[in-house]
Formats: sequence, structure tokens, C-alpha cells
Amino acid sequence: MEKFNFKKNLGQNFIFDKNLLRAIARAGDVEKSDTVLEIGAGAGTLTEVLAEMSDRVISFEIDENLRGTLEELNTKHKNIEFHFQDFMKVNIDSLNLVSARVIANIPYYITTPIVFKLIDHIEKFKSILILVQKEVAERFASNCGGKEYGITSVILQSIFDVSIPRVVKKECFTPSPKVDSALVKMIPHNKYKISNFEDFKSFVHLCFSMRRKTLINNLKNNFDKESVIKALEKYGYLQTVRPEEISVENFINIFNDLKNQNK
Repeated sequence: MEKFNFKKNLGQNFIFDKNLLRAIARAGDVEKSDTVLEIGAGAGTLTEVLAEMSDRVISFEIDENLRGTLEELNTKHKNIEFHFQDFMKVNIDSLNLVSARVIANIPYYITTPIVFKLIDHIEKFKSILILVQKEVAERFASNCGGKEYGITSVILQSIFDVSIPRVVKKECFTPSPKVDSALVKMIPHNKYKISNFEDFKSFVHLCFSMRRKTLINNLKNNFDKESVIKALEKYGYLQTVRPEEISVENFINIFNDLKNQNK
């Protein structure tokens, strides 16, 4: 294994097990005809597997010190295109992606911003697979009523089928982090009609603004109380219902009803 100067501030934890790397690529449904957008190339171990399994890899890495190691891969795999820059500053439209797959091993501190940046360009992707801390994965995939169910769960599941295909033990990484990780798989869907997605995201944030409060209490300053009660009753909820007790579908239904009443 090549020596690396791992940077804690960048959350660098690399995987070198080839079998595990292939399993990750398979979990991402990578096929030979695919273009893969990789966020966080790291040591390039997953990048190489993706290059072997797909037609094109566009890979982003923020750590310039890894440039030499990564560019060596181009001598073996001409289908890799490296970008040494912060993905959060990238104009995704400039990449001209069509039905691309996203594969990313990203640290906790930047996970949610990256996911929401990708959401803004959801039409360009047919799947997103991210490797994150296990507790974050559970939050993304949590079902209604679960203790991890919240803002991110509702927003993501309103537009994606979200699943956890694999848990990756901390011992699989070098250096080993303090907690286990998990793969989160997100496949875009059109199950629900959301009248305005940006407004819906704001609505969900408002609904969970005080988690211990009832939904009516969280919405009372922004919506007519009687309208909220009417919407809740329409979908079978009592006035005492809390936000974590409401399904993704019914969050959308209630939002759409309240938006229509405010017109």
C-alpha cells in the first residue's frame, strides 16, 4: 500500500480492499455504458474500479497533494477525467451530464450540502450512491415514526427511493474512523406531485422546527390553524400529531392542500 499523508480536516479515510470496492460499484448499478461522477477520489482505489466497469469517470478531489497518485491512473485508464477542486464550487451544468451515476465517499461534515447540491440537478442522474457515516445513512433512509426520521428523510424520500444496501465496518478503512459507515442508494422517482419543491423544503423545515411540538404548533404562525386542522383530518391525523408521525406522502398532501388554500 502506498504511503499517504492522511488529512483529518478533510475526513480522509480510504478503502484498499479490491473486493469491497467492486461491491460498492455493483451496489451503484455501474454498467459499461455509464458515465460516473465520483466525488472524493481519495487514493483513487474506487476510481480505478469505476474506470474498469464504466465508459467514463469524472472524478473530483479537493486535495492537490493526491494529484500525482491520481494522475498515474490516467496512464492505465484513459477514460478518467480528474478535477482537482472543491465540488461545492463546481457548476454541474458545465459537466454536460446525461443520465449519469453518482458514486461518492464523502466525509460527514460535507455530506448534506453535497446531497442537496445534487438534488438541484436531479434530472441529470439516474442513481446516487454515497458512502457516509452509518448514523447519517440511517437518517436519510429512516421511515415515518423512527427516531432518525426528520427533515432530511422527508425531503430525500419525496423525490428518491432511498435504501441502505450495505454497512461498511470501520475496520475496512485506512485510517480506521471511530464509527461504521454505510452505503446510501438514492434512485429518483416521480411518485408524488409536489406543487413547488423549494417551497416544500421550506415547509418541511418549518414542520420540524420544534420537534417536540405538535405539527399545528409549528405551523400556526405561517398557516391558518383551521386550515391545518382540516388538512390533518383529511389524512386521518389527530390535532395532537407530531411531525415525525406523518408519512412522506402525507407531508406532500398536506403541503399541497395548504398551498392551494392560500391561493
